[in-house]
Parts: sequence; C-alpha cells; structure tokens
Amino acid sequence: MASDISPQNARFPGLPPSAFLYPDDMTPWPIKNKLHYNGLAPAIDPIPAAEQSDWQRFIGKYYENSILQFGVASTAAALATAVEHRSDYPDLHDDDFTHLLCEGLYSKYLSPLDETDKKTFHSEIVDEDRHEYLKSDFSCMRVVKSLYPGEASAASVALVRRPKDDKGFNYEVVAIALWVFDGKHWNPSEVFRPGDGEAWTVARYFVLQGAIHRINLIDHPGVHFPADTINALTKSVLPKSNIILRLLQPHMWLSLPVNNAVLEGQRSIINPNTWYPWCPFVAKGEEVRKLLPFCWYGSDFYATTNPDRSPDADPYFDQPNSSYRPYRFSPRPADIPSHYGEFLRRYYDPIRAFTRGVVDHLSAQEWQEAAFWADAIAAYLPGHPTGKDLLAGDGTPNKDLLADLLAHFIWNGAVMHSSDHESLHEMYESMHDASGTLYRQAMPVPFILRVKPPMTRDYVREAVTVDSSQLGLVSKLERWFEHLIDNTPLSWPMDNVSSHLADQLFYKPHNSLCLAEIEPAASGDGNRAYLGFDTPELSTLVSRFHADLKTLDATLKAENPKLHVVPLDVMACGVQY
Repeated sequence: MASDISPQNARFPGLPPSAFLYPDDMTPWPIKNKLHYNGLAPAIDPIPAAEQSDWQRFIGKYYENSILQFGVASTAAALATAVEHRSDYPDLHDDDFTHLLCEGLYSKYLSPLDETDKKTFHSEIVDEDRHEYLKSDFSCMRVVKSLYPGEASAASVALVRRPKDDKGFNYEVVAIALWVFDGKHWNPSEVFRPGDGEAWTVARYFVLQGAIHRINLIDHPGVHFPADTINALTKSVLPKSNIILRLLQPHMWLSLPVNNAVLEGQRSIINPNTWYPWCPFVAKGEEVRKLLPFCWYGSDFYATTNPDRSPDADPYFDQPNSSYRPYRFSPRPADIPSHYGEFLRRYYDPIRAFTRGVVDHLSAQEWQEAAFWADAIAAYLPGHPTGKDLLAGDGTPNKDLLADLLAHFIWNGAVMHSSDHESLHEMYESMHDASGTLYRQAMPVPFILRVKPPMTRDYVREAVTVDSSQLGLVSKLERWFEHLIDNTPLSWPMDNVSSHLADQLFYKPHNSLCLAEIEPAASGDGNRAYLGFDTPELSTLVSRFHADLKTLDATLKAENPKLHVVPLDVMACGVQY
C-alpha cells in the first residue's frame, strides 16, 4: 500500500482546484497510524468544516437536547427490569437465545469450525452426515482482562448446527465452552449443554456479553470505518462534475464526522481516557478498544508471531480463526446464513439495478476519472479493485464491476447500518404485531455480569468477590440491598442504566435523511439530493429505484412481518449515527 499519497499529488490531474468539492487544505484524506488508531482502518483527516458544522446541527444538537429525557427513561427502564426480574436482566429462554445467535443481528458471527473448535466440542459433533456445524465465536474477549471492580467476563464459543438440507435456517445451539482469566492464565470450563441447569443458564449470558461487545467494537465498526476511505477519496480525487460523486454524495453525508466523533470524541462511548454514564462496557475505554483491531487485522493482530503487539500477544490466536479474518474489501454483500442475512441480501438487488443504470451514463472522461479513483482507494483498502480492473488497457469499461462498487457503498451505509442499529435497539424493546399482540419480550443485553462464570456443570451462582473500598456509594448500596434480600443477581440496576442510555443515544435510529427521501435536483445541496440527475433518463432511474424499494419493502413485510428488520420509511440513506 502506498503511504506518500496526499491531496496535492493525487487529485485527478489537469483540473483546477475549483473543479473539486474542497480546496487542498480542507479535503479529507486517509491517514494511517493516527493517535488512538493503532490496528484500525485508516483515519480521515481533516474533517471538512462544513461537514463538522452539519454534524453539530443534525446530531450534536440531538444529543444535547435529548440527554436528560433519555437519562430519565433509561433509569426507569433499568429499575422496572430489576423489579420484574431478580437477575436484573430479562429471563432468557433457549428459543430466544437461538433467535439472538442464529436469526437476528448476531447471526453475522456464524462461521465454520476450526480445528481448535473441533477438539473443544469433539463429544458434541455427531451425525456430521446429517448436520452442518457452525460456531458463534467470542474468543475475542480474551484481550479484555482488566475489568471494573466486581465485574466478570469470559471468552466463549457456542456450537450451532442445522440439518444439511435445511433451507429455512433451522438452527439449534448445541453447546457452550468458556475460558476464564484468573489474573495469570486462561482456564477452560467444561462444555455445557442444554439441560445443564444453572451452568447452562448463566453461560448463555456470558455468550451474549461477548456478542454485545463484539458487535459494538468489531463487526459494526466494519460497517463504519473502512467505508470512510471511499467516502474521503470520492470527495477528494473526483471533480464535482463526475456522476460517481453526484450519486454517492447524499449517501456519504455526515459519515466522516460521525465516525471521527466515535473514535476521537471526548464524550465517545469508547473514548480511551474518559467515562460517562452512557459507557456500558465491562472495562475502561482503553481496555475495550483492544477489540477494535479484530475488525481490520483479524485475530492475527494478537498472535505471538507479532511480537511488537506484546504484552497482549496470546498463543490462542496463533491458530487461524475463521471468525476473525483480516479485512478484505468485497464489492458484494457477505453471505450471512440467516433470516437477517436474507433481508440484507434482498435489498442489494434494487440498489444494484439502480447503480447499473447510472453507470451507463458515464462519459469517456468520467471513466478515466473512475479508474483514477479506484487506484486511489486500492492503495488503502486491501482487495479493492484497481483502475485496470475498471478500465482495461484498450479503454473497455467494466460496467458491472463499477455498478457493484457503487451499490455496495450505498447498501452498506443505508441497509446494513440501519439494520444493525434497528436490531440492537429492538433488543431493549418488547415487540408487538400489527394488532398489538406481544410476540417477543425484551432481550437481555448483558454488558455487565457480576457473577463468576461457570466452570463446571455443578455450578452454583456466586457473586464476584470485590473489596468495598473499590466501589462507589451507589454500588455499595446496591450490593448491600442484594445481600439483605439474599439475592445474587447477574447485574445491578445502575449497570443497566448505562446500557439503556447507550441504546437511547447511539443504537436507536435518529435519521437526518432517509433512503426513500433522496430525489434528483438540478442544483442545491448535494448532500441531500442527486445533483444533476434531473435529466429525463436519470430522473426515471431514480423514480424506478424508489418504486423498486417500496415494492420490496411491502413484500418483505407481507412475507414475515416479525423478521422485517427495518421499514423503508425509517431506513437512513447512510451512516448518520
């Protein structure tokens, strides 16, 4: 990968500065190894002042105006759950556990078994001629060791199977294995199975603890941050006249300042140096940020073959892990074998049809610019097609490949991002059908667990030992009250206030512009319209695109309203929160 590229020597040549969206000193550009970015996708610097201003107007004000309301609502929700459930988390039935791991958002984690997994679960892997075995892997939690006082975590792997001829995602969670850190070593638990009583009951919550940390710090960041490079370079190397920029600009709006605020903001949920009531993790920001490199480098980042990454090197990660592969760009959606993945895949088709129609309108000059654009991106994103892939030496354009690249960017920011957030938010909510009938209770989101992880099948729930001097006043009162009523809860109410507050502020969608709202315009704000798409041919493409989206939305809702992940009318057009 090139490292000496800068805006001054890498814009499309032969054009004056006025041809581009931003002047040289304000155009966003990928930078490697920026402070707090070790092991991550390239940072973007600078964030253009106009985009930062829009962030303050549309997002910053939202947080400022909502924090008190959300704080009251979060406290009320946590207290209500504590009153209803002695564990301070909603009860978890095996069917709901299976739904969470295998049908919804967490189904992103389903991956093939590695040799290590086959050894761990050798007694549970039977009937391989009739069943396909997969895993849901949270061994990433091995890097989070320094926890808050009185809290517990575990690395975990859940074994999952389904019939080999299954067409409907009929999964079964077969077993769970945990690894627990004692201050010096990681110790493996026995393998737990359904029916193993309290050991199975509590082990599932540790699996979900790994899942919620992983989605926040590994898999969902993969939706946010690699796309920043495409965002920045589209705005920087292409002239304002290029139809690629005019197409993508509404889908790039707000994303750069949003992502910058997450990684560098003083009040960020993962700021390495500060803590706020909306930070729900099991450890301080600096510690939980150790999970972030799994998104970009995969588990190799912590292998002992990378001695510069000591003291966090772990021989466990010397073996390849199919759940944590290094980032590699793909112009097509990942294959997620679940109802959730099916929803995402089906939305790709109308977006791809739209971008394929747009690609037919590129001029010869715009194709030259597109090849230059692809080369700039490929220098920073592993696996991204180059200019030669887009435009052969004889000048033949690869229209299908460019259509894939454009569709993937729109799909990732609009469909994948909105679906992730809506799914996370719905875990906190009881779900009702159109008639108002409850069909799913709120799910547990166990960031914090205050009981020791089970190690054997005869496990009896026991609170984590903690010195009172390490606890604040509220925590002391909570611990005293639980002792008074002879209860050993999985968490305390204040733990879940932070979780609910994170949901209200960061998971719950708050759209500034929806996918269905983008229309063509002759001039004006390109962040909110497809500029120059007002010709009859391009306007027709936009109209057809919206019609296709509405048809698909209605079809998905009619087919299975309970698995209709996010309605079109609340689907954002890009990463806006």
